[in-house]
Amino acid sequence: MNFTTQAAQDVLGKIERDPAEIRHWRQLLILCFDQKSVDTLQTLQVVVAAIEQLWNQRKQKVKEVHDAARQKQRATGSKDPLPSLSVLSISLTPRQKETFSRLAANPQSVPLLYRFALHFEEDFDLAQAAYAVYERAQALDTDETQLEQKITDAMKRLGIRHREAGSKGGLAPTPLSAIAPESMGVKSPTHHRPSAAALIKRTGRLTVDRSRIQANAGSPSETPWPDAQKKLDETMSRLLTQAAALCETAPRPMRLPRSIAPTQWLEFLEGHVTLLLATLEAQDIFINTSVTLEDAPRDDVQIRTQLISELMEEIETQLASMTATGKTIALRHPVQPAQPPPPPSVRLEDIFQWIEAGSLAEAEAHLRNMEMDLLPKEQTSEVWFHLGLAFQNNHENKHAMMAYQRARELNPQNIQAWFNDGMIQHEEGMLRPALDCYRHALELEANQPKIWCNLGALQFQLGEFEESVESLNRAVTLKPDYARAWDNLAGSLCAVEEMEEAETCCRNALEHKPEYADPAFKLGAICFQQDRLEEAEDAFRKVLEWQPGYPLAGHYLAMILARTQRLEEALTVCEKAAAPAGEMELPALAWIEVGFHLYDQAEYAEAIRAYERALAFTPERPVLWLDAGVAYHQLGDLEKARKHYEQAVSLDPELARAWHNLGAVRQELGDAEGGRVALEEAERLLARGR
Repeated sequence: MNFTTQAAQDVLGKIERDPAEIRHWRQLLILCFDQKSVDTLQTLQVVVAAIEQLWNQRKQKVKEVHDAARQKQRATGSKDPLPSLSVLSISLTPRQKETFSRLAANPQSVPLLYRFALHFEEDFDLAQAAYAVYERAQALDTDETQLEQKITDAMKRLGIRHREAGSKGGLAPTPLSAIAPESMGVKSPTHHRPSAAALIKRTGRLTVDRSRIQANAGSPSETPWPDAQKKLDETMSRLLTQAAALCETAPRPMRLPRSIAPTQWLEFLEGHVTLLLATLEAQDIFINTSVTLEDAPRDDVQIRTQLISELMEEIETQLASMTATGKTIALRHPVQPAQPPPPPSVRLEDIFQWIEAGSLAEAEAHLRNMEMDLLPKEQTSEVWFHLGLAFQNNHENKHAMMAYQRARELNPQNIQAWFNDGMIQHEEGMLRPALDCYRHALELEANQPKIWCNLGALQFQLGEFEESVESLNRAVTLKPDYARAWDNLAGSLCAVEEMEEAETCCRNALEHKPEYADPAFKLGAICFQQDRLEEAEDAFRKVLEWQPGYPLAGHYLAMILARTQRLEEALTVCEKAAAPAGEMELPALAWIEVGFHLYDQAEYAEAIRAYERALAFTPERPVLWLDAGVAYHQLGDLEKARKHYEQAVSLDPELARAWHNLGAVRQELGDAEGGRVALEEAERLLARGR
């Protein structure tokens, strides 16, 4: 017994127990084909195609019963459960079972083929299947004249029957029924379980944290910096109000952004206090002070805050004791009576006002023209940083990068400028320069979880997955409640096929940030790959609840719904599903999945619509043209079936099943010669194991 004959026994022996696997047994026949048994293979293809017609007949009856019950349910409001659409078995009589079993042992037996066809004609009323089997039996020849005559009479009988039904000229000879491709089964590993790792690698990005980092500058130990800053701001406002009541020319108001670093903010505040005292002295109002701000270290925020507070309290006390006519005259600095140099025409607070008003070009021009030698470089660097931040928020990335670069030149220790410049370069696709910026920022201060998070996302884009895992592990170690870093770490772990750890990271991200769509999507993809469909469905539904239109979540959900026979909802979800630019694979797989199950339920028109949508994503896939062609074939649209088969063989000239189906449809269309050529090509390819 050769390999193909053994396959025949497997196919026919299991047909009664598992009819839903017909298509896959047919693929087994083709895989088991060897060059010495061409006739056996052709016979088996006809036999299996005939059994499939029997299966489709039973499915159609089941569908009719289901539809009738659903119609009744809608009409009466009944809550009775609907009958299943599944065909779990094909009931056979002992005589039919015996014929099937004996034919499995001897697929080349003409008497058994005749008896097999007779079952289809008389027992199941499947004239076309019976005609194809009779024709195959006739092609094998037999020495039994009586049997040969019976076969001829049967074919004539079916032809007359067809003509009496109103057809034009007899049953069309069908050399071989159309073979559906493997992808119709949606059972291969790539179709059944799309890889979460491959998907995440294809989409190519993890999320970037665009918020500002917090540099580790010293701050008051007793009073939180925001509270101390607010108190200083309020005191300065009172001083300006008091001075305005005493002066003919009111002092310049203070406008400082509170978002800058504490040391820089104090630098600006000290400059405003100096300017206030100079304005008072110019109008013969002199304030005696005992506080010397130069005594405080520049980087000690606590001591500088205390000293500037004491100085402002002294000024406030003396201004309160004055009136507009009685002015106390005193030396401000007995030891150093020299007055400060006159202020420049444009001051840094003016630059901040232009930035806040959105006049960024004007702010930049004045900042370039200022006398930088009169100001500390660190202070000017901070202004350039804020100008860059304004450009960045205004989506003027080129100007923002220029401003950040200038801020770094003036103060190479400006970690904020390094980090933000890296973010923009990252977004602009300048990955290597961004990598240098992130690493330089970490050299300045290594305990910055946001920089580690963005560095990990960048390394992922560069394909450095192991390095990405290391960086993101640093981020979550430094900040255990960092949901974005946990989510990114899950993506990097997926890329290195560490699915169990990736799932844990997804759950950590959701624990620290509920209703976070990104890790929920990754969790669903992992569960789907592992065939945990209920968990995957729950995850994808949550994603779409929290963020409607989340890319690809709808496609995954549609596949789950199709596999669980909720086809109407699957179609609706798949229609609405969003896909990111450039991602074609998963949307195509979703439509293929939906199309297969629609085909499986004999919903050929809807199946065609699904396959055509899949072709819109991946028109280069020949098997998909074959899928759609089979659906058109079943619907009876032979011309469109022919065109789809021809497109399939043009894309893959070695696709034997497409040549086979093309030959079948050409013969049905009356092109006998074209059908013969296509079928011969199919046999040639099958002989080569294609």
